[in-house]
Amino acid sequence: MPIPSTFFTHLIDLGYRIEADESIPPNAAAQPPYIVPLPNLAVLRAEGPDAASLLHNLLTQDIKSLSIGGEARWAALLTPKGRTLALVLLWRDAAERFFLILEASLVEPLRTTLLRYRLRSKVDFTYEDGLVTLARLPSLTPQAPFLPPVLETVGERRFLHLGPDFVLDFLPAQEAPEHFTTRLTERYAPGGTVHWRLALIRHGLPWLLPVNQEEFLPQWINLDRLGAVSFTKGCYPGQEIVTRTHYLGRVKKRMYRLGTAEGSPPQAGDECFSPVFGRQGAGRVVLSALRPEGGFELLAVLQREAAESGEVHLGSPEGAQAEILSLPYSLD
Repeated sequence: MPIPSTFFTHLIDLGYRIEADESIPPNAAAQPPYIVPLPNLAVLRAEGPDAASLLHNLLTQDIKSLSIGGEARWAALLTPKGRTLALVLLWRDAAERFFLILEASLVEPLRTTLLRYRLRSKVDFTYEDGLVTLARLPSLTPQAPFLPPVLETVGERRFLHLGPDFVLDFLPAQEAPEHFTTRLTERYAPGGTVHWRLALIRHGLPWLLPVNQEEFLPQWINLDRLGAVSFTKGCYPGQEIVTRTHYLGRVKKRMYRLGTAEGSPPQAGDECFSPVFGRQGAGRVVLSALRPEGGFELLAVLQREAAESGEVHLGSPEGAQAEILSLPYSLD
């Protein structure tokens, strides 16, 4: 979503560049802690007497059990074939109001899909365009994420704790410039979207980009390990396939964290290869980021056999070899 004009001007005055929903800080060599403006994130509000029941019937999450305030949850909207159309962070802000956080470029497709399912339900889906989203990253150390994420409310501000050193600030637009400046004078360095993505990768948290829509079952991007899938609630689109995958035993594909010190920057959607599968693709990049010490880190969905072989190449069978790095949670 576009950054409100006052805050946009404030960032430009501080030396930022905003390109294609990416925030690029003035000093790429700055060290954490970071405060990061996130123009690539957007907030969709679902509000009305039927908001809870409609979201409950459409998403992988048990929405009806979600209390007001205090926690957030991961959830996904799937195709009838069980592939992920949208991945969201959401919380219940009031009995009949929910906030859904996702990649800005996916908000309109999600809203269009939800409206198609709405029929006679009394619920509206609107952009929450009066909020600015920032990430606070005291460190970029790999740490286990909070499951569920913790929500803190202070007046009109919302602070979403994804991990011990990973917080999203949702602020009224008019408060954002002062809040951002205050954080900078405290101890934070100006950070960019690349730092947000690296924090996601090191916490083992997937983030869906348009290029990967309809590519992954929820289990392939570890959503079952992140508490995003309920196996006890009623039906939702794709539920039969998700449930069958769950009860068949060991999932054949999982999302892994990888690192490489060579080659060109991996991109979301790039294929991964392994000698185990010859010239046939063995996986797909979910998210990647430049790391401060050089090289790149990424999350990729891989065939388990490929990951367990220890040899994965990016982009082609002869591409840069990536090392399998640890995730801060178990895959089984």
